Amino acid sequence: MASKRHKHACVCMIINSAFLENDSNLEDHEVGLLSQLQMHTSMCSALMTLIPQRRIRIPRALNYVEEIIPKYTEEDFRRRFRMSPGTFSSLLTIFLEFKEKTIIPMEKQLLIFKRYLTTQMTIQAIADQFGVCEYTVFDILKRLANIVCRELLQQCIKWPDGEKVSNIVKGYKDLKNFPAVIGAIDGSHIPIKTPNHCPENYINRKSFPSVILQAVCDSKMHLLDVNCGWPGSVHDSRVFKNSELYQRIQKDPEGMFPNNTHLLGDSAYGLEMWMMTPYRDRGNLTQSQYQYNYIHSSTRMVIERTFGAIKGRFRRLKFVDIQDIEKIVKVVISCCVLHEFCLQHDDDCVEYIEEGGEDEVNNFVQILCVNNAAGEKRDSIARML
Repeated sequence: MASKRHKHACVCMIINSAFLENDSNLEDHEVGLLSQLQMHTSMCSALMTLIPQRRIRIPRALNYVEEIIPKYTEEDFRRRFRMSPGTFSSLLTIFLEFKEKTIIPMEKQLLIFKRYLTTQMTIQAIADQFGVCEYTVFDILKRLANIVCRELLQQCIKWPDGEKVSNIVKGYKDLKNFPAVIGAIDGSHIPIKTPNHCPENYINRKSFPSVILQAVCDSKMHLLDVNCGWPGSVHDSRVFKNSELYQRIQKDPEGMFPNNTHLLGDSAYGLEMWMMTPYRDRGNLTQSQYQYNYIHSSTRMVIERTFGAIKGRFRRLKFVDIQDIEKIVKVVISCCVLHEFCLQHDDDCVEYIEEGGEDEVNNFVQILCVNNAAGEKRDSIARML
């Protein structure tokens, strides 16, 4: 209130000084047009400061969902939402079952959700495009991410059992003839905005903040397990040993890896009966060990392709502009679930692999002692290959 009174007093002084200046000038009869113009300009500027400014209405697109999207061809829709119309319809059917009590139709909400995950558009730009306010977009992202993580995660991403194990083993063997593989495991860094809490923990070896996404996939890039949230500075082995997957393996290794099957992991992981890793090259490897490492690396490359496909389809993972780790994890897991949903509905992801390609960030080497039984198993595989 005091500032308003001060503002009003200043305006009055400007106006009074202008009139006094005008009176003196009239007495001298030497006022030119330029000085009169300056006087009136200062008066108008002063008076305008007293007029309350109205908030400018932000222009937004109208009827984008109702009128524009229906005109898209199948390719147009896929290029913009990174999903075929058929897959989107199947996903929409699932979301409609949850009967969210909102004014905005679920179709529009799901399109907004997809647009956010598949682009690097700002919340403001998405709000303008879909004709809603920014708060509405935030609310939609929060609710739909919760639904995906709470309801769809366990339906879409499952550890294999029964006949699925046999199919996965066959799929991997068909790649490079590596036997008894049930999955390939690795970690990938998701760039994020530096968190407020313990920011130094999230800086990885490439000096940017990230969280780690750990995933296991089969030979066709289907996800079998995902884990996300550990800071970027953490070793892949530590992430794995603190994951729910590792705890399940410790409780029932034979149930998780029937018929002496195993995972393929890089040198960051420890060699176990259920985890085959490469030989450490100190310049003394035999020909069979070199051959083993080559086939192991070529076979395990499918997990790198999977990360590329996920990041290529869901470009939000190129950089998640969020500081809240819990929200970041939900965004990342949502992308993983929708990747798997697309594959289960024959919505191919090969075209996105190159776009989502990434450089190696953590190049850790496991230095723990080798498990003797696991070492013998690896040697046996090397001789066979």
